Amino acid sequence: MKRIYLSLIGLFLIATVVVTIVYNHNRPRVLVLHSYDNSYPWTRDVSVGVRRVLDDHPHLAVRWFFMDTKRHPAKAFKEQSGLAARKSIDRWRPDVLIAIDDDAQQYVASHYVGHPQLKVVFAGVNGGVEPYGYAGADNVSGILERKALRALKETLLELGTKSGRSGPWRLVHIGDTSGSVDHDEHHMEDFDWAPLQRLPSQRPATLAEWQAAVLAAQEQADFIVTTNYRRIARKKGSKELVPPEEIVAWTVANSRIPVVGTNGFFVEDGGELAIGTSPYEQGEVAARMALRLLDGASTQALPHQSSRQFVVHMRSARLRARGIELPPLYESFAQATNSDLP
Repeated sequence: MKRIYLSLIGLFLIATVVVTIVYNHNRPRVLVLHSYDNSYPWTRDVSVGVRRVLDDHPHLAVRWFFMDTKRHPAKAFKEQSGLAARKSIDRWRPDVLIAIDDDAQQYVASHYVGHPQLKVVFAGVNGGVEPYGYAGADNVSGILERKALRALKETLLELGTKSGRSGPWRLVHIGDTSGSVDHDEHHMEDFDWAPLQRLPSQRPATLAEWQAAVLAAQEQADFIVTTNYRRIARKKGSKELVPPEEIVAWTVANSRIPVVGTNGFFVEDGGELAIGTSPYEQGEVAARMALRLLDGASTQALPHQSSRQFVVHMRSARLRARGIELPPLYESFAQATNSDLP
């Protein structure tokens, strides 16, 4: 009798293991592929948006892959990281790939255009989708990242009005030489800034060039707008990148005119004001698209979208100390999203 009892227990355990293996094998699979590392504030907050949606669906099997190309911008590293990501995809065979930011598209997701089993959802694409073969692709959809230029323009006009200086006010964009800033600059050139005047962009590659651009702007412009600055070399010919906090600290300390970022991380790095595209929206929209595809929707039923939301990040106490005033709505917005830093 005891032997029969033990045999039944053994059969039950074996059955449990088999059922668990079969269940896990058949769970819908989503792989979230980030171009950058999770310490990068943009990547971190896009992930928050993705989790807000996917965490409500525990039946999904979700894996994450971080290519880390922001800290390692060399082409050889990007190619190697892209190859590693593709090997991971081919081994695990997800049903949906959520690919975030342009390097993930170029080095990984574009290789799966037309794949019969894998659906691709892109997010954080600064330029167009044509370079990746996504236009008309029957297994690809996603959300484009576009800077909140209309909200930024309204903010600069508010700052100009509050300053007491007569217009027209002039702005200069200063950004590094990265591909994402290339795309951002293109959209800034096409945007109607009137009645503001936009001076030619400055694209420094080294710390000395960055400092020279900031100092020159003091005499030429009323505002500095900065997009990204993580590709600034310590000196010409050096592979050492200047920490973003160092660049922002120097910029804020040496600029008499307001410096406004187009990404929330500008304030986290030490800046005082940013009007940025919402990373949460990018993650949430991409994750909701992934769920629709898992439920059987076609990519044709999910047309490409563009970002619509923006976020306000600021250090209101520091702005007031410098005599920079904005309507209370800005401070309330930043405080509501825990984005008003000391």
